[in-house]
Amino acid sequence: MAEENTNTDNQLLTQLKEHIRWEDGMDESMLSFYLKSAEKYVTKKIGYTEEYLVIMVATLMNDNRSSSEDLTKALSALEPIFSLEVLTNGTSQTEPTN
Repeated sequence: MAEENTNTDNQLLTQLKEHIRWEDGMDESMLSFYLKSAEKYVTKKIGYTEEYLVIMVATLMNDNRSSSEDLTKALSALEPIFSLEVLTNGTSQTEPTN
């Protein structure tokens, strides 16, 4: 189980680096912290962890690390995405829409 979590953490870290256009030589010391914090944030928002949302929130944390006001605004902008995720969780794409 611990090895599986480590592999997942490493995959998320790699995806985060790709998403933020990580360059060789940049300091990655805070990225693990952003991922853990983003995972907690997403879980509190929707009740479970969704990888793409964790990456989005961690990216915002990285991009807005110097301004809590900007981070607050950026996270607020994600509210519709969180709502959509909750509303569509577990639904099949073949279900009819009315």
